[in-house]
Amino acid sequence: MRTALLASVLLLATGCASEPDVDATVHISNVRFDPQEVSIPLGGTVEWQFDDEGLLHEVHADGVFDSGVNGDSTFRFTFDTPGDVEYHCSIHPYMSGTIHVS
Repeated sequence: MRTALLASVLLLATGCASEPDVDATVHISNVRFDPQEVSIPLGGTVEWQFDDEGLLHEVHADGVFDSGVNGDSTFRFTFDTPGDVEYHCSIHPYMSGTIHVS
């Protein structure tokens, strides 16, 4: 029992239970997505970094993902379906972007 507990702690400490690698990063600042378009491989992960001086945003693609309202954190999503995914900020609908998954 003690050995199993120690093995679990070691797995967590070595990063085996960490989040997926990021294939593309989108910065949210100055009320825009930068870059607006990114290309990733199938199974790739995109990370959105909310850095707009606390201004609230919500990254959203209908039926695919929703970051929830956020002002100063990050949101990651892994894409398991090929194609183009258009997304926007539901608070600022003029903010939009595209993820190309191939």
